[in-house]
Amino acid sequence: MPAPATMSASCLGGLAIILISMTGADTSRGAGSTRRRLGIAAVALWVVALVLAGVYFSQRSQTGAAAQATSTSLAAVSTTVTTLPPTTEPPTTEAPTTTTTEAPTTTTTEEPSLTIAAGGDVQGDRMVGKYIDAHGGDSALGKVASYLQSADLALLNLEGPISDKGTKLSWKEYTFRSRLALAQGLANAGVDVVSLANNHAMDCGSAALLDTIQRLDAVGVKHAGGGEDITAARAPAIVETPAGKVAVLGFTDKAASGFAAGAEHPGSAMIGDGSKVVEAIQAAKQKADFVIVIFHWGTEYTFNAAGYQRSLAHRCVDAGADLIIGSHPHVIQGIELYKDKLIAYSMGDFVFDHRPGPTGQTFILRVTLKPGQPPVARIIPLYLDNTYGIPAVVTGDTADTILNRLISLSKGFGTTITRSGDQAWIGQTEPAE
Repeated sequence: MPAPATMSASCLGGLAIILISMTGADTSRGAGSTRRRLGIAAVALWVVALVLAGVYFSQRSQTGAAAQATSTSLAAVSTTVTTLPPTTEPPTTEAPTTTTTEAPTTTTTEEPSLTIAAGGDVQGDRMVGKYIDAHGGDSALGKVASYLQSADLALLNLEGPISDKGTKLSWKEYTFRSRLALAQGLANAGVDVVSLANNHAMDCGSAALLDTIQRLDAVGVKHAGGGEDITAARAPAIVETPAGKVAVLGFTDKAASGFAAGAEHPGSAMIGDGSKVVEAIQAAKQKADFVIVIFHWGTEYTFNAAGYQRSLAHRCVDAGADLIIGSHPHVIQGIELYKDKLIAYSMGDFVFDHRPGPTGQTFILRVTLKPGQPPVARIIPLYLDNTYGIPAVVTGDTADTILNRLISLSKGFGTTITRSGDQAWIGQTEPAE
């Protein structure tokens, strides 16, 4: 459709032509003036028409330019869109992963320690037997069982057979036959090993000793120091613990005639000149990580170890013993540290009826051993009641009496024992258990 400006210019142009033709139609004089006016009007109309035509062509030129520009822009957009890369997501460029190589760590595996709970002499006859009859086999050690059960290894000296076989030797002044229930009582209290090397093992003859061994085997309590012959008597009891194998040996120098084991005769292992003890330690050291020797030695009711005891104890340590526990005197004796090995010369009695006083004073010795380190020992004082000889932990004045005596006796060996409340320690001042 023509633009309005074009239509207006065309109309004006046509009107101008009409006016011009009119000026030529009338030649009269009066008409001259009119023609002049019409001519002027025609010229004016032509001018207006030309102006309108100019406006029209100007607008058309601008519109064409704009349209061309728009077309160019669209083409550009179209070109941009069509030249976009495929819609595949561009690869993600991650920062390079840095692998840190740590220096290899040296793992130091600490060897586990061995905790031993040791006590002295135990018998289940006389007044102790009556107590067991009334309260059962567990009652003999019931008040101290927790201290034994919590150790890796608990050991005692068993004075006399646990048997109903044989007869008591009539010619011997003191003879013991423990109640049968004591065997299970020892096991239930946590006792792992007992020594049969003492002056009462054969109080009822060979049959009773062999029966005792069978009864101990039946309840899982190991034994050393006594057997069907000398080889068995000298053989160690081997106990597996978290810290490794422990070999326990038992020897005595206190035996009546016929009590010593022989090549074909049951009995106890004798100390003799000590050479067989040393040999047994050296052989046990080849089988076990720790070697413990239980001695039944010394002189009754004396507080000081004899010279031969110290000499033999040192030989045993030199041969490889890690701990030495002694008994027989019925009273406690001092503790020595020799080459970082602990020697308790006498633990006193542990379950034993007695006279009131020092014979009722005793203790549990809890020793912690680590290869290559000095021992640490905890001393728990006990007193055996004056009627039945049953042990119980003590405190206050009674504990003071026992600990002060042990501290005084041990000073002669250069051993420092440190008090901690109602207990005492060797090797440290604060409890480690």
